[in-house]
Amino acid sequence: MAVETMKMMGFIGKNELMNKILRQLVLDGSLHAVNALVRINSSDFKILPTEKNIEALEELPFLKSYSAHRDFSEDEKIITGLMQLFGIEPQVKLEHLLQDYDYDKFIKEILSIDEEIRHTTEEIQERERSIEEKREYISNLSYLKEHQFDMGRLAGMKYLTFRLLKITKENYEKLKKNYENIPAVVMKVGDEGKDVVVATMTPVTLEETVNKILDSLNYTPLALPDGYGGLASEVIQELEQKIQEDERSVEELKASLSHYKEKYASSVEMAFSRLQLEKQVEDLKSDAALGKHWFFLFGFVPENRVGELKAQLESSFGDDLIILVDDIAKSGRGITPPTQLRNVKLFKPFELLVKMYGIPAYNEKDPTVFFAITYMLLFGAMFGDVGQGLVMLLAGLIMEKVMSDGNFGGILVRLGFSSTIFGFLYGSVFGSEDLIPALVIRPMANINTMLVAAVFLGVLLLVASTIWSILNSRIQRNIEEGFFGRNGWAGLGFYLVLIYSVIKVALGGSVSPVSIALMIGFIVLMVLKQPLAHKLEGMERLYDESAGSYFMEEGFGVVETLLSTLSNTISFIRVGAFALNHVGLYIAFETVGKMMGSQVGNIAMLILGNVIIIGLEGLVVFIQALRLEYYELFSKFYKGDGIEYKPVKLKGLAHAPRNPFRTIAH
Repeated sequence: MAVETMKMMGFIGKNELMNKILRQLVLDGSLHAVNALVRINSSDFKILPTEKNIEALEELPFLKSYSAHRDFSEDEKIITGLMQLFGIEPQVKLEHLLQDYDYDKFIKEILSIDEEIRHTTEEIQERERSIEEKREYISNLSYLKEHQFDMGRLAGMKYLTFRLLKITKENYEKLKKNYENIPAVVMKVGDEGKDVVVATMTPVTLEETVNKILDSLNYTPLALPDGYGGLASEVIQELEQKIQEDERSVEELKASLSHYKEKYASSVEMAFSRLQLEKQVEDLKSDAALGKHWFFLFGFVPENRVGELKAQLESSFGDDLIILVDDIAKSGRGITPPTQLRNVKLFKPFELLVKMYGIPAYNEKDPTVFFAITYMLLFGAMFGDVGQGLVMLLAGLIMEKVMSDGNFGGILVRLGFSSTIFGFLYGSVFGSEDLIPALVIRPMANINTMLVAAVFLGVLLLVASTIWSILNSRIQRNIEEGFFGRNGWAGLGFYLVLIYSVIKVALGGSVSPVSIALMIGFIVLMVLKQPLAHKLEGMERLYDESAGSYFMEEGFGVVETLLSTLSNTISFIRVGAFALNHVGLYIAFETVGKMMGSQVGNIAMLILGNVIIIGLEGLVVFIQALRLEYYELFSKFYKGDGIEYKPVKLKGLAHAPRNPFRTIAH
């Protein structure tokens, strides 16, 4: 329910150990890398001049960004091809990565395996292509089976050219109408639905003229085999025999591959795992800085992982690796720490919707819990129904099981639960209000009460969001906004007095002079927020820019505050309106059902109505609740301009090992 505390870790090691060290960091999966040169050039970077660190300090003037950027595409192509050939599922296995290895030497072994079996695989591919080609010939020759053509003679003619073509029926009709203009024999030999197959015989001397005519008809040539004599049926029989021979050869060749699979499958599996690791290592290198003998790498690591990671690396590499740990988050100089949200299971799915707006800044309170509670409250209030809520809950549970990312399913489960609870409060089951009693209120019977309650709920949420903004300002030590800002204590005071005055007038009273004086006082504080804050902070300058431009900007800001305060509050009336609309929509379907004239028709209409309500209205309410969160609440306290925590880690590994590479340095 908070933002994870981060520490800046630096890793300074000998160049010859770079790959080994970075492999361990990738397998640990907790380092969010930052550009090493940016970190080194920051004002708070320091290395103690100890005996152990002196060689690394001498490297600082010679550091350059890593620029090699190795291309693994050819390795990946070969390994993927071998895996497909052996029928190996792509899977990263930790046991293939725990021992030390030289990747370049290892990949040469894989290349030699590929060379060894390439002849066999190429022969298989050639035979399979030949089989497909022969099958195409058989298909084309089938059009000539009914005709006494000697295929050998047709292919050996010196003065005539024989061709088999496929054209559309429309173009064939055009061809028929122009027979007298075509210096060729044209014969229809097949009918294929929208297409027609024709055989043509053209004098060699007139072939160019005929080609121009045929080209205009957009034909498809049908290939015929060379080197075969006899009738089409005889050639087909011969081709079928050759296909059988080729198929037997392919089977024999594939059987021979089983020997290779038995011999090399484990090496190919290992190659896949190591390739994935090396690709991540290469990505990590892009943030490193290299000297003559040492490399420098920096990044953020969650505080709870620092001690264990440091101990692992020191155990593996000893004096060959210098590890720095800094609390850069508090210094606030140059590098912004990433944000990792930490929430309990109940609220964690709502991180998805929070991140859609933006990632919380590192020095900003995580709004997920507040968002989750208020969002469930708003959705349930607008879509309160026991039956429909349970349907949504069940659908969410199914989605959690089926989908790899269960966040949306988890959201649906929680919204369905909230809808069910409010359904009991409203006494609604699949739209019907006759099955169970309302524990609190029936919306359609208490319209005014529902609308007033919705506005009152909005007031409470707006007050809570302003308090949240004040807490954020306290964390950020922002006196100006925390005390005197529109979303600070001054803004909160103004809003509370304004709401009190509105309620008093609504009950028949009048606004007291004290209330007017308080509102004016709070407005003055908001207008003078910058000079007051600068004075309290002991700053000489009262204004960041000129006084004139400041007061003009703040004057418009106050007007905006007055308008937005009322509009934001009134906006929550939609909560009550949608609760009423939910009931009204069911009544509409119920009325249409009764007009159907039969019990079956009535039931069918009620089922259809519930389906539409759950699907369509549920989506609309989902969006409306999200709108209230983003525009009315988040606008008061949430910036969402943080950097998401993205550690470099091995994709496809089921878990991040906590002590990988126990022997990596040995």
